[in-house]
Amino acid sequence: MLPRGLVLASLVAAGCSTHLSPLHDAPIQLPALPEASGPPVSLLVCRFGDLRGDRLMTTSPVGLIPGPNLLYMGNTIHYVDRGGFAGSKNGRPQVRSGDLQTALPDLLAATIRKARPDWPIEVTASPERCRAGGDATYVIDGAIRRTDLRLHSNAVPLGVLGLIGVPFTFLSFDGELDVEIRRADTGAIAWRHGFRIDERRAVGLYYGHKAAYTLFSSLLQETVAHSVASAIHIAERGA
Repeated sequence: MLPRGLVLASLVAAGCSTHLSPLHDAPIQLPALPEASGPPVSLLVCRFGDLRGDRLMTTSPVGLIPGPNLLYMGNTIHYVDRGGFAGSKNGRPQVRSGDLQTALPDLLAATIRKARPDWPIEVTASPERCRAGGDATYVIDGAIRRTDLRLHSNAVPLGVLGLIGVPFTFLSFDGELDVEIRRADTGAIAWRHGFRIDERRAVGLYYGHKAAYTLFSSLLQETVAHSVASAIHIAERGA
Protein backbone atom coordinates (compact mmCIF):
# COMPACT_ATOMS: atom_id res chain seq x y z
CA MET A 1 0.00 0.00 0.00
CA LEU A 2 2.88 2.36 0.75
CA PRO A 3 4.73 3.36 -1.42
CA ARG A 4 4.62 1.05 -4.44
CA GLY A 5 8.21 1.60 -5.53
CA LEU A 6 9.55 0.43 -2.18
CA VAL A 7 7.30 -2.62 -2.21
CA LEU A 8 8.49 -3.62 -5.69
CA ALA A 9 12.12 -3.09 -4.70
CA SER A 10 11.71 -5.29 -1.65
CA LEU A 11 10.18 -8.04 -3.78
CA VAL A 12 13.12 -7.98 -6.17
CA ALA A 13 15.60 -8.05 -3.28
CA ALA A 14 13.82 -11.07 -1.83
CA GLY A 15 13.84 -13.05 -5.06
CA CYS A 16 10.32 -11.98 -6.13
CA SER A 17 8.74 -14.12 -3.42
CA THR A 18 5.97 -12.72 -1.26
CA HIS A 19 3.50 -14.21 1.19
CA LEU A 20 -0.14 -13.52 1.94
CA SER A 21 -1.45 -13.44 5.50
CA PRO A 22 -5.12 -12.94 6.47
CA LEU A 23 -6.17 -10.14 8.79
CA HIS A 24 -7.68 -12.53 11.33
CA ASP A 25 -4.20 -13.96 12.03
CA ALA A 26 -3.16 -10.68 13.66
CA PRO A 27 -2.16 -11.33 17.29
CA ILE A 28 -4.42 -9.68 19.87
CA GLN A 29 -3.08 -9.25 23.39
CA LEU A 30 -5.69 -9.48 26.13
CA PRO A 31 -5.40 -7.73 29.49
CA ALA A 32 -4.84 -10.09 32.41
CA LEU A 33 -8.01 -12.08 33.11
CA PRO A 34 -8.90 -14.11 36.20
CA GLU A 35 -9.29 -17.87 35.96
CA ALA A 36 -12.58 -19.13 34.56
CA SER A 37 -15.36 -19.17 37.10
CA GLY A 38 -18.47 -21.29 36.79
CA PRO A 39 -19.56 -23.49 33.89
CA PRO A 40 -18.77 -22.72 30.22
CA VAL A 41 -20.97 -20.06 28.58
CA SER A 42 -22.08 -20.43 24.96
CA LEU A 43 -21.58 -17.41 22.69
CA LEU A 44 -22.72 -16.54 19.18
CA VAL A 45 -20.54 -14.06 17.27
CA CYS A 46 -22.29 -12.39 14.32
CA ARG A 47 -20.82 -11.01 11.14
CA PHE A 48 -20.72 -7.25 11.66
CA GLY A 49 -22.90 -4.92 9.60
CA ASP A 50 -20.82 -3.01 7.05
CA LEU A 51 -22.01 0.61 6.90
CA ARG A 52 -19.15 2.02 4.83
CA GLY A 53 -21.19 2.41 1.64
CA ASP A 54 -20.19 1.53 -1.92
CA ARG A 55 -17.23 3.89 -2.46
CA LEU A 56 -13.94 2.00 -2.61
CA MET A 57 -11.68 5.02 -3.11
CA THR A 58 -11.93 8.79 -3.65
CA THR A 59 -9.16 10.50 -5.65
CA SER A 60 -8.34 14.20 -5.62
CA PRO A 61 -8.89 15.75 -9.09
CA VAL A 62 -5.55 17.60 -8.79
CA GLY A 63 -3.72 14.27 -8.79
CA LEU A 64 -5.10 13.48 -12.25
CA ILE A 65 -3.68 16.61 -13.92
CA PRO A 66 -0.11 16.29 -15.32
CA GLY A 67 2.06 18.96 -13.79
CA PRO A 68 0.00 19.93 -10.76
CA ASN A 69 0.11 16.29 -9.64
CA LEU A 70 3.83 16.76 -8.98
CA LEU A 71 2.90 19.24 -6.28
CA TYR A 72 -0.01 17.31 -4.79
CA MET A 73 -1.59 13.88 -5.03
CA GLY A 74 -4.24 12.66 -2.65
CA ASN A 75 -6.75 9.88 -2.29
CA THR A 76 -8.87 8.26 0.38
CA ILE A 77 -9.20 4.48 0.64
CA HIS A 78 -12.54 3.74 2.31
CA TYR A 79 -12.14 -0.05 2.53
CA VAL A 80 -8.57 0.00 3.78
CA ASP A 81 -8.71 -3.63 4.98
CA ARG A 82 -9.22 -4.92 1.42
CA GLY A 83 -6.32 -2.99 -0.07
CA GLY A 84 -3.59 -5.04 1.56
CA PHE A 85 -0.84 -3.94 3.95
CA ALA A 86 2.75 -4.41 2.86
CA GLY A 87 5.11 -5.72 5.51
CA SER A 88 7.60 -8.50 6.14
CA LYS A 89 7.95 -11.73 8.06
CA ASN A 90 11.22 -13.60 8.64
CA GLY A 91 12.90 -11.34 6.11
CA ARG A 92 10.35 -12.07 3.37
CA PRO A 93 7.79 -9.60 1.98
CA GLN A 94 4.29 -10.20 3.28
CA VAL A 95 0.94 -8.69 2.40
CA ARG A 96 -1.79 -8.80 5.04
CA SER A 97 -5.26 -8.53 3.56
CA GLY A 98 -8.86 -9.52 4.20
CA ASP A 99 -12.43 -8.42 4.70
CA LEU A 100 -13.03 -6.77 8.08
CA GLN A 101 -16.66 -7.88 8.06
CA THR A 102 -15.44 -11.47 8.30
CA ALA A 103 -12.06 -10.97 9.97
CA LEU A 104 -13.32 -9.03 13.00
CA PRO A 105 -15.84 -11.70 14.17
CA ASP A 106 -13.16 -14.36 13.60
CA LEU A 107 -10.68 -12.36 15.69
CA LEU A 108 -13.21 -11.96 18.50
CA ALA A 109 -14.07 -15.67 18.52
CA ALA A 110 -10.43 -16.79 18.33
CA THR A 111 -9.43 -14.47 21.18
CA ILE A 112 -12.26 -15.70 23.41
CA ARG A 113 -11.32 -19.33 22.68
CA LYS A 114 -7.75 -18.57 23.69
CA ALA A 115 -8.90 -17.20 27.06
CA ARG A 116 -11.76 -19.68 27.61
CA PRO A 117 -11.00 -22.81 25.54
CA ASP A 118 -13.93 -24.78 27.01
CA TRP A 119 -16.59 -22.30 25.93
CA PRO A 120 -18.75 -23.25 22.91
CA ILE A 121 -18.45 -20.38 20.42
CA GLU A 122 -20.10 -20.13 17.03
CA VAL A 123 -19.46 -17.54 14.32
CA THR A 124 -22.41 -16.98 11.99
CA ALA A 125 -23.02 -15.01 8.81
CA SER A 126 -26.77 -15.67 8.98
CA PRO A 127 -28.84 -12.59 9.97
CA GLU A 128 -31.72 -14.86 10.97
CA ARG A 129 -29.59 -16.96 13.30
CA CYS A 130 -28.00 -13.83 14.72
CA ARG A 131 -31.42 -12.38 15.56
CA ALA A 132 -32.70 -15.66 17.02
CA GLY A 133 -29.57 -16.33 19.05
CA GLY A 134 -29.57 -20.08 18.43
CA ASP A 135 -28.47 -22.06 21.47
CA ALA A 136 -26.20 -19.30 22.76
CA THR A 137 -26.51 -17.45 26.03
CA TYR A 138 -25.05 -14.20 24.69
CA VAL A 139 -24.71 -12.72 21.22
CA ILE A 140 -21.83 -10.47 20.13
CA ASP A 141 -22.79 -8.17 17.27
CA GLY A 142 -21.62 -4.86 15.84
CA ALA A 143 -21.06 -2.52 12.93
CA ILE A 144 -18.18 -1.23 10.82
CA ARG A 145 -18.85 2.47 10.35
CA ARG A 146 -15.64 3.88 8.92
CA THR A 147 -12.12 2.85 7.89
CA ASP A 148 -10.89 5.86 5.90
CA LEU A 149 -7.17 6.06 5.08
CA ARG A 150 -6.20 9.39 3.51
CA LEU A 151 -2.88 9.72 1.70
CA HIS A 152 -1.40 13.08 0.72
CA SER A 153 1.90 13.18 -1.16
CA ASN A 154 4.21 15.66 -2.87
CA ALA A 155 6.74 14.66 -5.55
CA VAL A 156 8.44 18.06 -5.94
CA PRO A 157 10.20 19.08 -3.84
CA LEU A 158 9.45 16.65 -0.97
CA GLY A 159 9.83 13.50 -3.08
CA VAL A 160 13.32 14.61 -4.12
CA LEU A 161 14.23 15.69 -0.60
CA GLY A 162 13.12 12.25 0.58
CA LEU A 163 16.63 11.07 -0.30
CA ILE A 164 17.88 12.98 2.74
CA GLY A 165 15.06 11.85 5.03
CA VAL A 166 12.34 14.43 4.45
CA PRO A 167 8.80 12.94 4.61
CA PHE A 168 6.88 13.10 1.32
CA THR A 169 3.69 11.19 2.16
CA PHE A 170 1.29 12.05 4.97
CA LEU A 171 -1.33 9.63 6.25
CA SER A 172 -4.43 10.10 8.32
CA PHE A 173 -6.62 7.21 9.45
CA ASP A 174 -10.19 7.63 10.68
CA GLY A 175 -11.71 4.36 11.90
CA GLU A 176 -14.91 3.68 13.79
CA LEU A 177 -16.31 0.32 14.99
CA ASP A 178 -19.31 -0.50 17.18
CA VAL A 179 -19.66 -3.64 19.34
CA GLU A 180 -22.59 -4.81 21.42
CA ILE A 181 -23.25 -7.79 23.66
CA ARG A 182 -26.85 -8.86 24.24
CA ARG A 183 -28.72 -11.72 25.86
CA ALA A 184 -29.81 -14.24 23.27
CA ASP A 185 -33.13 -15.05 24.93
CA THR A 186 -34.46 -11.52 25.50
CA GLY A 187 -32.34 -9.39 23.18
CA ALA A 188 -31.55 -7.06 26.09
CA ILE A 189 -28.32 -5.09 25.58
CA ALA A 190 -25.77 -6.00 28.24
CA TRP A 191 -22.91 -3.86 26.88
CA ARG A 192 -22.36 -1.52 23.96
CA HIS A 193 -19.32 0.53 23.01
CA GLY A 194 -18.03 2.56 20.08
CA PHE A 195 -14.32 2.46 19.22
CA ARG A 196 -12.74 5.35 17.35
CA ILE A 197 -9.29 6.30 16.09
CA ASP A 198 -8.27 9.49 14.26
CA GLU A 199 -4.49 9.72 13.94
CA ARG A 200 -1.82 10.89 11.50
CA ARG A 201 1.64 9.73 10.44
CA ALA A 202 4.42 11.02 8.16
CA VAL A 203 6.17 8.61 5.79
CA GLY A 204 9.59 9.00 4.23
CA LEU A 205 11.85 6.97 1.99
CA TYR A 206 13.48 5.20 4.95
CA TYR A 207 10.73 5.08 7.57
CA GLY A 208 7.01 4.77 8.22
CA HIS A 209 6.25 2.13 5.59
CA LYS A 210 4.08 0.15 8.02
CA ALA A 211 2.25 3.22 9.34
CA ALA A 212 -1.06 2.37 7.66
CA TYR A 213 -1.14 -1.12 9.17
CA THR A 214 0.03 0.19 12.55
CA LEU A 215 -2.89 2.63 12.70
CA PHE A 216 -5.42 0.07 11.47
CA SER A 217 -4.21 -2.70 13.78
CA SER A 218 -4.28 -0.40 16.81
CA LEU A 219 -8.02 0.02 16.22
CA LEU A 220 -8.41 -3.76 15.95
CA GLN A 221 -6.32 -4.32 19.07
CA GLU A 222 -8.38 -1.96 21.21
CA THR A 223 -11.72 -3.21 19.84
CA VAL A 224 -11.00 -6.91 20.27
CA ALA A 225 -9.20 -6.70 23.63
CA HIS A 226 -11.87 -4.57 25.35
CA SER A 227 -14.82 -6.38 23.76
CA VAL A 228 -13.52 -9.84 24.67
CA ALA A 229 -12.71 -8.83 28.26
CA SER A 230 -16.21 -7.34 28.60
CA ALA A 231 -17.90 -10.39 27.04
CA ILE A 232 -16.13 -12.79 29.40
CA HIS A 233 -16.89 -10.64 32.45
CA ILE A 234 -20.58 -10.26 31.53
CA ALA A 235 -21.03 -13.92 30.59
CA GLU A 236 -19.46 -15.24 33.81
CA ARG A 237 -21.29 -12.76 35.98
CA GLY A 238 -24.64 -13.61 34.40
CA ALA A 239 -24.12 -17.37 34.08
